[in-house]
Order: sequence, then C-alpha cells, then structure tokens
Amino acid sequence: MLSQLATALLLASSALAVPTPSTPSSTVPFNADAPAVSPTFKQPPMPKYMPSSTFNSLFGGSSTTAQNLTARDIADNMIRGVPIEVVGGSVVERSGDSVIPLFNKRATLRQTQRQAQIQAQRNIAANCVGSWANDTYISSLFYYGGASTVVNLCKNAVIELDNAIFFTAANQVLQTVGGATGSDRATLVVTGADQSCAIYGAWDGADNIILRNVQIDGNRENLGIIYGGLGLLEFGGNTVGQVIDNVHSFEPRGWTALHAIEGYNNYCTGMQITNNQIGPSGHAPSGAQQFRRRDSTGTYTPGQWADGISVACKGSLVQGNTITDATDGAIVLFGAPGTQVKGNTIIANDRQLLGGINMVDWSPFSGSFEGTVVSGNTINANTNFIKVGVPLGGMTWGVDNRTVARTFGGSVIGNTFISGSTGYFGYAIGMAGHENATILNNNAKRANFGSIESSSCFTSWFPLPNPQSWIRDQWTTPGGTYQKGFSLSTLVLLICRGPSSVTTRGGLSA
Repeated sequence: MLSQLATALLLASSALAVPTPSTPSSTVPFNADAPAVSPTFKQPPMPKYMPSSTFNSLFGGSSTTAQNLTARDIADNMIRGVPIEVVGGSVVERSGDSVIPLFNKRATLRQTQRQAQIQAQRNIAANCVGSWANDTYISSLFYYGGASTVVNLCKNAVIELDNAIFFTAANQVLQTVGGATGSDRATLVVTGADQSCAIYGAWDGADNIILRNVQIDGNRENLGIIYGGLGLLEFGGNTVGQVIDNVHSFEPRGWTALHAIEGYNNYCTGMQITNNQIGPSGHAPSGAQQFRRRDSTGTYTPGQWADGISVACKGSLVQGNTITDATDGAIVLFGAPGTQVKGNTIIANDRQLLGGINMVDWSPFSGSFEGTVVSGNTINANTNFIKVGVPLGGMTWGVDNRTVARTFGGSVIGNTFISGSTGYFGYAIGMAGHENATILNNNAKRANFGSIESSSCFTSWFPLPNPQSWIRDQWTTPGGTYQKGFSLSTLVLLICRGPSSVTTRGGLSA
C-alpha cells in the first residue's frame, strides 16, 4: 500500500500540465511504388521537440491542478494520522465504515490533462506563428497540443525548416491566419541539406487533418535534387479524411510535390486535394534522348523529373487544382480506386511534361482503377510539349506485355485538350496494356500535335504512330467502351516521343 501511495503522490506532484503523446505504432515503409515502380517510401527524420517544460511555460494552463490539491490533501491526512489506503485504484480516507475517495489516479489524471490540453490549444490558436519560428516549434505545438490543435501562421511569414513539420493526431489544422489565399499566405521553405519533405501528415491516426492556405517552397533551385528523396508534402498513410486545400507547393527536391500515400493494406481513404496550385516541379533533361528543355530554363541531366500530385489514397477527391510545369506526371493515379479527378487544369509552359493525368501504375492496387473517374479536366500544352495527355496502361510507359501486369477499369470522360500557338502533344489519349476502360466525350479540337521518336528508345520493333488525338493497342486493351476516332496500332513506350515542332493543328472531338 505504501508503494502505491508513493506512486500516487509522485504522479500528483509531477506538475506535468500536458501529456506526452505516444510515438507512431510503426515506421515500416509503405508500399509506395511509382511509375511502374516508384521511389521507396521512407519516413523523414523524426522531428525535434521543445522540452515539455518549455511548452508548458509558453502555452500551459495554471500549475495549480486538481492533482496537486489532492496530493496536499493526502499529505495532510497522513500527517494527521488519518487512515489512508488504496481501493480499486483510488486513494481513499477510511472513516468508520465509510470510504471517502481522495484521489482517483486515472480519472483525475485524464481530466487534468484534457483540461490542460484545451487551455494549451486555446493559447496556441490565439496567436499567429511568424517568421521567427521553425519546424521544431511548429511540430511541438502539434505534439503537445494533441488532437484538434489549430496552428495559425501569420500572413506573409517566411518560415525556414531544416526538417519536416509533423502532424501527430486527428483533426489538427495548419493554416495561414485569416483565410489568406494569395501571395500573402505564409511560406514554409526547405533549408536542410538532406531535406526533401516539408510537411509529414502520414502519422498513424492523423485522421481529418487539414493543411490549407499556405505556400511550400521545396527550394530545389538553390539546394538541388535529392535522388530517392521524399515528396515535398507526404500525406495519407493509415488515415481517413485528410484535406489539402489552397496550397501552393513548388520546386520539390524529391520525386513529387504532393504524395497521398496508400498506407498499410491500402488503408488510406477519402483524402480531399482541392483548389491547390502545384508546380513548377522537377526538371527535364536538356539533351534529346528524352526531350529538350527550352534554352531559357537551364541545363539538366536526365532523371530529374518530378510529379505534381501523386495519389494512391482510395476514394479521394482531386478537384479544382492547377498544376503548372510539372515534368513527370502532373497528376499520377496509383490506382486509387473510387477516386474522382475532376475540374483540374494542367499547363505546360516552361517545362516539358511526360504525362498529364497518368493511369499507368499497377502497384499498389494490383492494377485496379475500378471506380476511378477522370472527368472535366483541361490539359493545356500551352507553350511546350506534353508527350501524352492521359496515358492508360503500363505499356504506354514501358514494355511489359504480360497479361498479369495489365491495369484495368476507370473512366476518362469529358476532358479537354488544348494548345497555345507553340505548344503541342504527342498524343492526347494513349492506351496500351489496360483493360475495360470507359473513354467518352473527350475533345482535342483545339490541340496541336507534333514530335519525333526519341533516339534513346528502341521503338524500331514497333514504330510509334504519328502524333494524334486518340490511339490504343487493340491487342492489349480488351473490353471497355470507347468514343469514335480511336486509331488502332501495336503500341509500347508512347513516352518515347521527342520534341520537334507542330505538325498538326486541331485534333478530334467526341
């Protein structure tokens, strides 16, 4: 009994106003394979947190807690010789046949901690975070603040990070104060020498978190690429209902500006990626082996491409986003069954683009695009070259002709392909190695077409068709429903088109 009382007294007098959260249940990498096989997912370095005493001095409630008062009561009773004992986890005073609870360790501790968290959250939300802050400070607000913590960044703040900011619990929010939507949004800047991830939201159980109204600068132009690096924004994982809205994410050092990862056993569900401005993202090589960059945009070796938005979270919504000057896939769907991709705008201005909206990846859903709908999007080869507006099937990206490697399902409906006077496509929609798709009511009447076969590809086995609106391989695309005008040809490696000049102005409509 004495040891239990000592423990109770120690707990009561510890004066820890805010509880310390647990670490994630697992850090084993997710299956995050990207086009055809993507970079291996790794968790960023664990965040640094301020000491809990520092946090409590800044944001905690009163140090006179119910715990401390009860501890004093117990001590007073022990001094006065009042019988004290532990019954069912509660410290009680025995008076004759009556038992009077003095200290229920668990209930009182939970109640006190919750009250302290609520007060801390109010204190956090009451003031905006300015340019003086860093990732340690912001991660600590989430870590100690707990579920439902709202962190407001000051307008026009520029906050340098040398590690990722971590969301750590459900319903947390990171936003610029006052709903800023333009250039006055706070900007988070990657500065760490080995850092590619600015914000990590794939923490187990971080359901319904929100990132909105901020700008994220990956700083590739100054710090360079990190081969095999993480996405600039890493969200999803073992979560549901996350929201990324009105965020400008650009110049990632890794392979994508925004990654919605699937989680263990493809758990991630229902992410909303809406109204964001994504890009520029990645660099295209300067040589003609894949495609040339415009002389004004610099000189780069091959392999520096990057996606805009990469989605493996099933049942998600990708809507109202503008992706400008991505270089790999502007929007890449890793199956993501049941996802709606609608009303987005993709633009190629200064950087050439491999694919507009990619549906080519077999992993992690074993080829399934069932219930995925790509509709009402505009893909604009404005002043540059887009190889394939919407590629479907792994054979547009490679040469694996095994039936077991085919992707299947999904709909591509009512999308518009356009070009500026100097921009052009290789193909608007190209399909090889994909079964049972629905492709209807797409329009390329205002699109230009051009390109030559790249000297680095071995398409002499199956020479690529001339650039055009709709093309598919009838041998590897069985089933499905297709709009009129599709050309049929044996196809592999549609991305082996290289830049040349506009040869055809105006494509096909539905």
